[in-house]
Amino acid sequence: MTGQLSPKDTRGYMRGSAKNRMIIMAHPDDPELSCGGSIALWSERGRVCNVIVSCGEKGTWDRKASPLLVAEKREKEARKAARYLGVERIVFLRHPDGEISSVKTLKIELAALVRKLKPYTIVTHDPWSRYFHPDHRATAQAVIEAIMIARDWHFYPFLLEIGLKPHRAGELLLGITENCNHVVDITTTYRKKIRAIAMHKSQLGQLPDWQKRVRDRVASDGSLAGYKYGEGFFKMRV
Repeated sequence: MTGQLSPKDTRGYMRGSAKNRMIIMAHPDDPELSCGGSIALWSERGRVCNVIVSCGEKGTWDRKASPLLVAEKREKEARKAARYLGVERIVFLRHPDGEISSVKTLKIELAALVRKLKPYTIVTHDPWSRYFHPDHRATAQAVIEAIMIARDWHFYPFLLEIGLKPHRAGELLLGITENCNHVVDITTTYRKKIRAIAMHKSQLGQLPDWQKRVRDRVASDGSLAGYKYGEGFFKMRV
């Protein structure tokens, strides 16, 4: 659903929530770019875990750069940004950048993490967004499959054998999206989002005018619900 949202609806939901949240993204800087302001809010009220699927080792325009060193630097940047935003735990799956669609085990890895960490809210990319990266789409599709595997008893019985009983998440948030039906008010945490993005120093040269672009987007999302700054999602019950 698109259009004007009720501030009462979105604020009421956020104020009443103190649940576990799992942010599953393709690349080390994606959590901050997609929902850094929301993460800062959620961390104040509950537990947040970031799951980063790829190493991000191809995230450079420098032909002479070592992909191994790029991956190492990006992981350090991700840890720093997550710590700054109050994230309790960060998991690196370390799959090859640009090749997530070929990772056959990803949905099972994610399902196991969902069963173990028991999030109420799962956040990932919108696979139907016009502004997609192939890794974003592949990650989101794996997340959707993982949610089904995690919630039902008869998928992959070995999970039960290692003590991972089914867990049904309460909701899935997809962002960045053009089909927004849920906005988080990040007016008070917008500056934290900007500072967290800036901690990904290796990527800033590849994001021209990034501060203006981020500000314009969160202002646009916020306006849908009457906020100065917001992060918009497509929310699904799962």
